[in-house]
Amino acid sequence: MQYFADISRHEQWFAGYAARERAKEMGDATPLDLKTQHTYRVLGNARDIVAGEQFAQPLARACLLAALYHDVARFGQYLQYRTFKDSESCNHGLMGVKILKREKRLDGEKESVRRVALAAVGLHNRFALPSGLPENVRLAARLVRDSDKLDILRIMDTYLSGPKPCRSTVVLNLPDSPDIVGKAVLDAVFSGRVVAYADLRSVNDFRVLLGTWFFDMSFPASRNRFVENGHAIRLLENLPQTAPYGPARDFLLRRLKNKPGDSGRA
Repeated sequence: MQYFADISRHEQWFAGYAARERAKEMGDATPLDLKTQHTYRVLGNARDIVAGEQFAQPLARACLLAALYHDVARFGQYLQYRTFKDSESCNHGLMGVKILKREKRLDGEKESVRRVALAAVGLHNRFALPSGLPENVRLAARLVRDSDKLDILRIMDTYLSGPKPCRSTVVLNLPDSPDIVGKAVLDAVFSGRVVAYADLRSVNDFRVLLGTWFFDMSFPASRNRFVENGHAIRLLENLPQTAPYGPARDFLLRRLKNKPGDSGRA
C-alpha cells in the first residue's frame, strides 16, 4: 500500500505551484492562502476515509491525487476573476482538469489512476453526480466531495459560530434575519434531500443547508466524521428552537445523532 499512499512528489509540486500563483497576487493574498490550507485539510480527510474504507489499489491512490488537485484551479480563478464563485467566473473543476493536463501532472501515473483522478477532479463540484459513471470514478468523486464538504463545514462553523457579524461574502451575501425563511429549504430537510443553493433566503437557511450535507455523505467513515467533529451539530444548535426552524433543527439533530455510520449511501 505504500506506493499508493505516498504522493509526496505531487504534494511538493502543488506546494511550489501554489507559491508561484500566490506571488502573482499584488494585493491581499489571504484568500489564496486559505485555499492552500483547505487543500491540505481535504487531503487529510481523504486519507482518513481511504483508510477507514480500506480502498483497494489503485483506487486509493487515485482518490488521494484527486483530493490534492481538486482545487488546483482556484488560484487562477481568483487571480483572473477575483471570485471563487463558479457562477460568476468559470467551472473550477473542469479548469482544474485542463491545468493538470497542461502541466502533465498525471502523465507518470498508471492509466487506471490517471483516468479516475482526472474524472474526480472534473466532477467534484457538481451539485449531483451524473448517473452511469464507472464504479471507480463514482467512488473517487464521492470521496473527494465528502472530504471537501467536511472541511468547508469546519470553515463555516468557524465563521458562523464566531463573533458576529461575519463577513457577508462568507454567507453568500444572505441577510441574517430570523424572519426570512426559505420554504423549499425546510421541505428538503423532511424529504432527506440536500438543500439547493438557489433556495437559500437567509443565513439560517444556510445553516440548514450545511446540516443537510449529511444526506450526501457517501461512506460510513465520512458520516462518522461529519458528526464526531461537532461542526454540523454546533451550526444546527444555533438555529432557532421555535417554528419554523425548530422542527427542521430537531429533525436534523436527531438524524445526526442516530447511528450516523449506518445511514446514507456509498
